[in-house]
Amino acid sequence: MSKVGNVFKMLILLKSRGRMKINDIARELEVSERQVRRYRNDLEQAGIYIKYTSGKYGGYEYVEKDYLLELNFTEEENLILLMALEQLKYDNFIGYKDFELIIDKIKVLNETDNNKSITDVKYFVKSIKTNSNYEKEKKIWTDINAAIITRNKIKIKYNSLNTGVKERIIRPYAVFQYKGAMYFVGHCELRQSIREFKISRIKSYEILDEKFEKTYNFNFKEYMGDCFGIFKDEEIKLKLKINHPMSQIVKEKIWVDNQKIMDIEDKGIIFKAKLKGITEIKSWILSMGQSVEVLQPRSLRENIEDEIEKMTKIYKKSSCHQNTSGL
Repeated sequence: MSKVGNVFKMLILLKSRGRMKINDIARELEVSERQVRRYRNDLEQAGIYIKYTSGKYGGYEYVEKDYLLELNFTEEENLILLMALEQLKYDNFIGYKDFELIIDKIKVLNETDNNKSITDVKYFVKSIKTNSNYEKEKKIWTDINAAIITRNKIKIKYNSLNTGVKERIIRPYAVFQYKGAMYFVGHCELRQSIREFKISRIKSYEILDEKFEKTYNFNFKEYMGDCFGIFKDEEIKLKLKINHPMSQIVKEKIWVDNQKIMDIEDKGIIFKAKLKGITEIKSWILSMGQSVEVLQPRSLRENIEDEIEKMTKIYKKSSCHQNTSGL
C-alpha cells in the first residue's frame, strides 16, 4: 500500500473508532509506530489536525477541525464546485454533508472584495431519491470502510428480500453506490459466495476481532463486468429491436461497454450486448413498452411474454371489477 493510501486509511480508522493507541494503528496498517507518527505529521501539513493525548488511555484522535489555506478560485471553478454539490445532493451521496461543509469553508476563505464566491447556481438534477437514514448509514459506511482496511470480519443481521432477516458473517471487500443507495460487497460465510448487501437493510452489525486472509486482490470493476445493474447471474446474449423514439433514447447512453447498435429502417435500431442481471434487464425492457421486441435469447422472450400475460390478466380483472361496481 502506498504512503498516501495508508495516510487516508489512518484517517478513516480514527473517524470510525475514535481515539486509538499508536501501536494499535501501527498493527492495523502493518507499519511501524514511527511511520504512524510520520502519517500524523503528513495529515497536519495537509490541514487535518490529529490530537494526541498521553497516558494509559491516551492516543491519537481526529477532532474534526480542519484548516484550509487561502485559495484563489475563479468564478468558473466555484461554479463547478457548486454544480458537483447539487449532483451529490440529488444522488443522495453518503458524504454529501461533509462535502457541503468543505464548500462552505472554501466560500468563506475565497470571498474577497475582488473575488466574490458564487452563492447561487442554476443547475438542477432530476432523480428519484432514496428513502434512507443518512446519519445511520454514514456510520455503518465508515465502520465497514475501516473493517475493509483492517480485514476484520463483520457480523450483521440482514433483511434479505428473498429470505428475510438472517445473521451473517461477512468478509468485506468494497463499498459502492448504486442509484443513490449505498452497498458493500463481500464474502458471505453463510452462503459461501461473494454477495452484495444494501446498507439500509442492515438491522444491526458488529465489527469482529477475527481477521480474514486477503487471498486475492478484489477488483470491483472486474467483478461487476458486463452487469446491467448490480445483479449477477447467467450471462446472456441480448438482441433487441427498438423503435423510434425510444431508439434515440437508447442510443444516447452506454448501457454496457460491449454493446453494439445498428440503425435500421424508420429510425429504429438493433441493440446487441452480452450482459448479466436478468431482473433489471426485464425491468428495462418492460419500461419501453410497445417500442421494443426481444429477438434473442428465446428464453427471455418467453419470460417477457409470460410477464405481459400476467399483467394483462391483472388489468382485465381490475377492469371487470370496476364495471361491476358501477352497476
